Amino acid sequence: MVYQDIPASLVEILLSAILFISFVLILLGRALSWRTVFLPLFAALVLRTIAALYYRFLGMLPQGGADAVTFERRAWEWAYLGCGNLGEHLNLGSAYVHSWMVGNIYACTDRGPLVFQAINVGFGMATVYLVARVAEELWDREAAVRAAWVAALFPMFIINAAIPLREAWFTALFLLSVLWLVRWVRTWRLLFLLGSAAVMLSAAVLHGSAIFSLGAMGLVVIVWGGREIVRGVVTGHVKAGVFVGAVMLSGAISFGLLALSDVRFSSIGEIGSLIDRADSLDERAATARGGSAYPGYLIPSNDIQMMALTPVRMAYALFGPPPWEVRAAVHIIGMFDGLIYLSLVILIMRYRREWWKRREYRILLAVFLVIALVLAWGVNNFGTATRHRAKFVGILIALAAGLIGRRSWREARLAALHRRRLSKSQA
Repeated sequence: MVYQDIPASLVEILLSAILFISFVLILLGRALSWRTVFLPLFAALVLRTIAALYYRFLGMLPQGGADAVTFERRAWEWAYLGCGNLGEHLNLGSAYVHSWMVGNIYACTDRGPLVFQAINVGFGMATVYLVARVAEELWDREAAVRAAWVAALFPMFIINAAIPLREAWFTALFLLSVLWLVRWVRTWRLLFLLGSAAVMLSAAVLHGSAIFSLGAMGLVVIVWGGREIVRGVVTGHVKAGVFVGAVMLSGAISFGLLALSDVRFSSIGEIGSLIDRADSLDERAATARGGSAYPGYLIPSNDIQMMALTPVRMAYALFGPPPWEVRAAVHIIGMFDGLIYLSLVILIMRYRREWWKRREYRILLAVFLVIALVLAWGVNNFGTATRHRAKFVGILIALAAGLIGRRSWREARLAALHRRRLSKSQA
């Protein structure tokens, strides 16, 4: 039985309708305080709902094959234990945490694939909203609206929100962590840093790659804390939020590495075995098979080749497949998806002088580069790369939000922002 052949029940339709109405009411509530972002959010809801209905009743969507079907089927298999009896299947180190959560809903109601998808649509809406919020923190409200439109129309965001994968859940939590991280840099309030780290750890439960994001955050904050110590010795003054945050994160990371090395996260395994698996990256790369597998010249035979191929594999992971690697119709979709990433990166680097001096930009860039590095060696085919890179594109959209648009508009806007910052510094 394929996904579209699962019989629809009245309970499924009613619960899905209730969720949809709830999303509309939430949108109307947000429109009262932030009217300019209502339209892109509403467009996002409509597009994701249409995609979800198509996938549920009519046909397949990209990335909607084996994994998506398995996640939904696992939720229904566990639901047979009955309402309130799924505790034994909760495994925070597996890939099925979100299936377990939906399985509890199934157990207390009935099987409802569209309910699963509607929950993902909700997380997809949260993703668009959070991208806009991060862009607003980095730029202003006008840039936030542009970021919201890009996120609302971004193809992989739409697909991930329409099918029962964990990507929509992960991305929303990841961006909430990013938002609080930016707010910490802007205010140095420790509560934001603690919240960011806690939410990133929660995202790691859904997909272990967030552990590397947390490590990148910690590394940057620790470096900043060291600089504050040096500055304190010279000037007698330190930013308490930076110094205390560095101490807390370094302590937490050290404790995690030493005391929790046996803790397992989905997709990366046990923390203590990460170094051992890093030594076998070349072997795992060589095992890639299938029509979407990376070409043979991206498989290193020694450590020197691995270092030399790292930037090439990062480019393949973020921007691939390149035109010369297109071997099927689905690769064309991936190629155009990669061109969006490439356009955002070029735009950001073209105007690097406009943001390089700001700490919140640099820490987000550090997080993104670490994730790109992990992605470069963690995936070995274009299909998987297209799916996983969408988890982190929200950072690129937010960073580029103030630069999107016509060049004349962009230049005038950057000049106005520069004058505004200059007047604030002189006040």
